[in-house]
Amino acid sequence: MINKIGVLMNNIREVVKDRGYRLSYIAKRIGVFNSHLSMWISEQRYPSQDKLIKLSRVLKCSIKDLYPDVVRRTYWNIKGKENGQIKY
Repeated sequence: MINKIGVLMNNIREVVKDRGYRLSYIAKRIGVFNSHLSMWISEQRYPSQDKLIKLSRVLKCSIKDLYPDVVRRTYWNIKGKENGQIKY
């Protein structure tokens, strides 16, 4: 979903809460500072493709779970896989 000011909204906070992980644990596992992860959650910044893949692996979810309203065949269409379905 895109909010009123055109920012792509995410479900990272909800998925993290659902999984029960601490932000510091996730940040360490994907190789970023806690502040970077917090900025992704608050939609001030967006993760790069490689960090997004790592984040989805750590959280054991698809990219589509993190960014549900991303249109297919866009930036998130990694290696020809659609809907955030990446074979690991």
